[in-house]
Amino acid sequence: MKIPFVKMSGSGNDFVIIDGRGDSFIAEDRKPELVKIVSHRKTGVGCDGVLLVEDSESGDFMMRYFNADGGEVEFCGNGARCIAYFAHHRLGLSSGVIFDSRAGMISAEVRGDDVEVLMPPAGEVRGPKSLEVGPRRMEYYFVNTGVPHVVVLCEDIANAPVVQLGRMIRNHPAFQPDGTNVDFLVECDGGNADIEIRTYERGVEDETLACGTGAVACALVMQHRERFDWPIRVQVALPDVLTVSKPGRRCTLAGRVREIFTGEFEFDGGAN
Repeated sequence: MKIPFVKMSGSGNDFVIIDGRGDSFIAEDRKPELVKIVSHRKTGVGCDGVLLVEDSESGDFMMRYFNADGGEVEFCGNGARCIAYFAHHRLGLSSGVIFDSRAGMISAEVRGDDVEVLMPPAGEVRGPKSLEVGPRRMEYYFVNTGVPHVVVLCEDIANAPVVQLGRMIRNHPAFQPDGTNVDFLVECDGGNADIEIRTYERGVEDETLACGTGAVACALVMQHRERFDWPIRVQVALPDVLTVSKPGRRCTLAGRVREIFTGEFEFDGGAN
């Protein structure tokens, strides 16, 4: 079967988005396989993860997010921004969409290429805490912003060991069985952003150019440390700037979305 898709980027986080509504899509047990094949950057389309638009009884649609390794996780901030853009510009839904996710109901507002989402309720920021990682002892903060994040403050983010140290923390016994995402954070000295971050993403198992839930996690840590008031501007590795606000009990995440290309992917999906 040929599966139409749109490839999109949310400030450097790239996704393949597929309209999986109705009964003609692939069998449920084949979806992780599809995700791994599509996500492969040498033999597939190439992406950090795959977003599926599915039917929902409570929202405009259901958002499901699979990391590149085929594992489904509760939420993805930049993925939510991209799927809202897709729903408005490709499916003809309202610019203000409300959709279901594994992390609960999400609302989003599409303003051209700029999309703002109301994030899931975040957990309490915990830390600073101490952790032994290999031969070193380090301090970190922890917060769940839909998915778990460890936040590490550093002085030289350009030379931070994002992949090496990030992978060790992601697999540390303290965060098992599910593991954690890891963000490296530094305050900016003026300019267009308040903080700069780099992220090692669980499921991608590498550094990504952006992470929406990571941007929110880092903003919450800085507010917890009483360093900034809302909104907080977060520069990601693309580089691009995401804006995190907290108008109430939940944070919002805003930034640019870009459609890269469309196509069809051949897959023997065992349709229902």
